[in-house]
Amino acid sequence: MGKDTVAVSYAEGWDAVARRAFRPLTRAQAEERDGAGEPYVVLHRAPGRAVPAEVHLIAWRDHFVGQWAYDELGRRTHDVDLRLLEDDRLFLRRYVERRYAAPEQPDLAPDAWRLTVELYPDHRGRKILEERGDKGGSFHTLADMPEERRWHDRSEFGVRAADASRPSDGTAPHDVTAPEAAFAGDASLWHPPEPRRMELAVADLFQPGNSFPMEPWENTETAEPRHIAMVRIPTGRLAVSDPLDKEPRELTERVPPGEYALETAVIVGEGTYGEERFPVTEEPVVRLLIRDEPAVTWELALSEGEDPRLLLDGHAYGFGTDGAAGCFADAAAWETLSGKVRRYYEEQDGDACVSVGDGHIHAVDEATGSDLVSFCTGGDGTWPVWLGRSAAGELVSVVVITSYL
Repeated sequence: MGKDTVAVSYAEGWDAVARRAFRPLTRAQAEERDGAGEPYVVLHRAPGRAVPAEVHLIAWRDHFVGQWAYDELGRRTHDVDLRLLEDDRLFLRRYVERRYAAPEQPDLAPDAWRLTVELYPDHRGRKILEERGDKGGSFHTLADMPEERRWHDRSEFGVRAADASRPSDGTAPHDVTAPEAAFAGDASLWHPPEPRRMELAVADLFQPGNSFPMEPWENTETAEPRHIAMVRIPTGRLAVSDPLDKEPRELTERVPPGEYALETAVIVGEGTYGEERFPVTEEPVVRLLIRDEPAVTWELALSEGEDPRLLLDGHAYGFGTDGAAGCFADAAAWETLSGKVRRYYEEQDGDACVSVGDGHIHAVDEATGSDLVSFCTGGDGTWPVWLGRSAAGELVSVVVITSYL
């Protein structure tokens, strides 16, 4: 796209379904949003095209810049996801390229050829090639992106970077002042990537008598929480991890050294099989109660090296498990505690741990007075850990949602 053919305009947002700008802005208004860190978009148009050739999605407050490229038929061909990790430099977090086999293939066709590259600042990365999109197999390799392509100057993006598109005759790029575009609804309006958030009213789950829909069961409501065990964390270093991990996922958040109750929310209801009805019980949440106060805010618990600015939309950090299990433990005594769990399961050493209820075992390090207590998850995979804080900002609970709710 030559510089002498580009017209630059600005808007508050971009409707990804209708592929139209939402609430056009003047350059001055865009500069104001840029300085405040509020989201806006920069559109690069070529003559005769209904859809811009490129849309830059700017959200400095969210440490994000996106760059979407469209072909002449208005189909998205490139997605670039950049993260502001330094004051003046953006890191290439994710790159997606699509190739359409025929003009009749629609925008974002699931069977389009697709290349995805995901990168991390510690030089890790992977490349995924899908020759038939998500309708065929995929080929995974390590990413081979050179370092100079992983980092980009902040000055290359945003309203001030639009001067790079100045026509060759030296005149300023003009603002497009088209009427406000209609859009299908908030679901299609672009927004900066947001990490996964706590969406449950956790406090209500630990109060008996609250209705709580839980498929496929009927008439489900909360019952009295079940106390599992007391967990001693004498060093204040809390690990929430698969109990068989060689190295635990230790939280960067410290807890006051002490002994804390581990309890699970209980949901009761009815199931049906033909004409028969039977009672059911589910335990969808476990929490380590640090203080007997309600949590009014929630945040994702982090471990060393985890940067929330790198999370993709709806993603979260957590502990991984191949055995549908997690645990709370003192991280300083992990080698001893996890070793006992390993002996309990792998060597059937019944003296290494104590069962404290269905799916829970308790290991003790007598030398340090530290504990490990396990719990079950709804399956394998990665399970986020959440920190609940009081109105004063004090840590009051550490929670894991253990079901696919």
